[in-house]
Amino acid sequence: MRTTDLHDELEALYQALLDSSPGSVARAGQREMLHAIGAQLAQARFEPDQPARVCVVEAGTGVGKTRAYLAAAITLARRAGVKVVVSTSTIALQEQVMGKDLPELAKAMEVPPVVALLKGRGRYLCPVKLDLACNGEQTPMALEEPSEAAAVQQAPLERFETLKKRWGSGAWNGERDSLGPDDLALWGYLGADRHACTSRHCPQFHDCPYFNAKRAASKADILVANHDLVLASLRSDLSSLPSGERAIYIFDEGHHLPATALSHFACEASLSERRWLQRLDKALDQAGRSLSYPLNLEGCTSLLNQALDDLLRGVMQSLGNEAIGQLHEAAEDRSPGSGGGPNTRIRFERGELPPELLPLWQAVGEQAHRLHAKATEFSAWLKQERAEDEELAPLIAQHVSEIGAPFKRLNDLLETAELMLDLGEPPAAKWLDFGVGGGSLRVVARACPLFASGVLRRHLWPLLRGAVITSATLRALGRFDYFLKDSGLAGLPNVQALEVASPFDYATQGEFTVVQTKASPKQASEHTAEVARLLAQDLKAVEHGALVLCSSWVQLHAIVAALPASLRGQLHVQGESAREQLLREHRAAVERGERSILVGLQSFGEGLDLPGQQCEWVFMPKLPFLTPDDPVQEARAEWLEAKGRSSFNELVVPATGVRLNQWAGRGIRSEQDHAHIVCYDGRLASTPFGRQLLAGLPGFTKKLRRDGVETPI
Repeated sequence: MRTTDLHDELEALYQALLDSSPGSVARAGQREMLHAIGAQLAQARFEPDQPARVCVVEAGTGVGKTRAYLAAAITLARRAGVKVVVSTSTIALQEQVMGKDLPELAKAMEVPPVVALLKGRGRYLCPVKLDLACNGEQTPMALEEPSEAAAVQQAPLERFETLKKRWGSGAWNGERDSLGPDDLALWGYLGADRHACTSRHCPQFHDCPYFNAKRAASKADILVANHDLVLASLRSDLSSLPSGERAIYIFDEGHHLPATALSHFACEASLSERRWLQRLDKALDQAGRSLSYPLNLEGCTSLLNQALDDLLRGVMQSLGNEAIGQLHEAAEDRSPGSGGGPNTRIRFERGELPPELLPLWQAVGEQAHRLHAKATEFSAWLKQERAEDEELAPLIAQHVSEIGAPFKRLNDLLETAELMLDLGEPPAAKWLDFGVGGGSLRVVARACPLFASGVLRRHLWPLLRGAVITSATLRALGRFDYFLKDSGLAGLPNVQALEVASPFDYATQGEFTVVQTKASPKQASEHTAEVARLLAQDLKAVEHGALVLCSSWVQLHAIVAALPASLRGQLHVQGESAREQLLREHRAAVERGERSILVGLQSFGEGLDLPGQQCEWVFMPKLPFLTPDDPVQEARAEWLEAKGRSSFNELVVPATGVRLNQWAGRGIRSEQDHAHIVCYDGRLASTPFGRQLLAGLPGFTKKLRRDGVETPI
């Protein structure tokens, strides 16, 4: 295609979007992003063995990035004869794309695109499981804790029968997200699961909400999904979605992509809770007998159970005294009535298991593999039988459903054993979590790759041909280096990174004040007490809406408790009500002309849109460092330090820079907004890393307040 032709086509669609949307005005950044995506992906080849072309765009708040990438992607996709997959990280953005941006695009096009929404399989009802639950034949095998399972087992059959009637009448669409809180408690019975699915061989295949959604998606020009679904599909080569040779992939809120990738390749398995193994043995035996299949497990389940016994015994002999001691300390530190039981964690340094545990993990892995192989072979036979004899469909679907949940637990155990024994470089983070519940000791083994870069470089980018990654916060400290490295894109050919500046005039619209406290932020209790006193004074200047963003629950509770009683009625504190309820109350109070103060953590510091008077002040008691005791972060830092590198400079500072930009970004959401951002962490002005963070912020008017006196920075 000729570049001039594409340029004209993009311009024509962009102008049509403006004309069809009353009040819309052309934005230089939006147009810049539109043409940058067009130029980069115009050269993509949607054929086998072609490298991915990736356009990485940090689009500042107010650019209108969704309109830009939708217009560019649909134009390029129609030229190439492929689809568009828009992947987001939040339901809110999915709803915005489906409910606002795509309808606007449709109005502007002569031939509107067909659109569809697809979620992960587990968010859809399995009709077979609903039937089993109504017949009293199902058990909540997906649940981990005995206390949770007991609570669900007390649910009367009438609740499932009511759901079935609603599903049958069309009053419920079969999606988890449209259930009320009471029905959500039953989801362990009902959610679809690939391990418990016979797919097209299921007698309810044509009435399955998941496959109905897939069928709709197969006819769509633009498919809206999420990062979880895309990354969960990696192991099946994007089987739930169009292949990379048949679609342009757009990753909005792309800064979440590395963390989501890690979560999908992390694994865990309980060493102490093994009721699932008994259920798997029973389900396999009953299915084999019922269908006259010569299933000879050769004692696989009992041998695996014995191997797990040996491993648990070895863990307690090797680490038990340390774990029990830490549990006692945790119990003593807990406040009365805090609920739950004490927990402790033991991480294996450098990813190295104690020598005495290696053969025990190997035995578990071998026995899990034997049982997994036999169950997989039997599962394949069941599906083949269903294909050859339709009369067996209901019976086989029931057996597959009963086998599915405990088989998933077996699969989790096998993957955990493999990663525990993996000696790759860098080594995986490996740890054990110990807890007390129901009067018994719980031990859970967990492992996770250290970096997302290797995961994405092996499993995602080779599958794609054309992709866009965009967000308002992709750069750290003013550079793309950290994100490109974290996402596995650093060093790959055909990757373009572009910053599209926000249209906001930050210097006149926003003021960022660094407060130099007398107490060091490293002195947590003293600093928090001082911040609470200063915050109480600063809140007097708030006329309408404000947001206080804390770095931990401990800090949040301490600050709220220390604020004067006269302010308590104006606070809307995370954890005291559901997030949406807090936001409704906050907005309503501001509309009534009252002062309202939201107090929250990281989830309130990102993706929260409070324009105008709803958020005229943002207060940060402390810099938003990542949780210091996260085992994966600890293992990353350990590995880097062992290589003679600075984990603080390479990991902590860039990640904090991204969060700081997100938090500061809550204050200005439109060209009309004005906001004051106050951070009570003097390190921003007094340390080299702080000055780096400050320089990476948008162009606010920056000031330093010391002893009540403010001076320009």
